[in-house]
Amino acid sequence: MSYFNYPERGVYHLPKKNILVLSCIDLRLTDNLLEFLHFDNLTNRYDHFALAGTSLMTQAENPKLTKLIDHKKLKAGIKSYKNWNEVWQDHVRIAIALHDIKDVYIIEHEDCGAYQNFLTEEALSVGEHACHVKFSIALAEEIHQFKVDKDTTVTLNVHCFLLDLRGNVEHLYSIP
Repeated sequence: MSYFNYPERGVYHLPKKNILVLSCIDLRLTDNLLEFLHFDNLTNRYDHFALAGTSLMTQAENPKLTKLIDHKKLKAGIKSYKNWNEVWQDHVRIAIALHDIKDVYIIEHEDCGAYQNFLTEEALSVGEHACHVKFSIALAEEIHQFKVDKDTTVTLNVHCFLLDLRGNVEHLYSIP
C-alpha cells in the first residue's frame, strides 16, 4: 500500500514486459521514484537511465524547443550537452537489444535545477510544470517510432510523469 497519490488505473496501459526509465539525477526523489515503479509492478523489470533535467537535456537541439533554452548558460555549465540526446538514444538501442523493452517511462520532477538554470525567463514565465509537459511530450513523440538502425524501426509505448516533492506522481501524457 502506498501513501502517495499515483495516476488512477486505466489512465495508461501498464507495461507487461521490461521497460526503460529516464529520470533526473536529483537525489531528493530517488526513493519516491522507486516506490512508484514498484507500485506499477516493475520491480526488477526496468533499466534506469538518469540525465540532469530528464527530457530537457535530450531536446536541447529540438528546433521547436531550442528557443526556450538559455544556450549561453548551458554551454558555460555543460560543454558536451549537444551529445546528450545521442547518448540517450544509444541507451534506448541497447535496452531494446538486450532487454527487449516495449515501454519507456519519462519521469520528470518538480523544482528541477536544470529547468530553473537552463531555461529562459520567458520559458519559465508560463511555469515549470508547463515546461515539463512540453519537453517530455517532445521526447515521447521523438522516440515513439524509434529508429534502431537504418532498416529497423520499433514502436515504443511512452509514458510521461511528473513527481512532486512529496512523492506524488501525475500522469502527463502517453503515446501507445
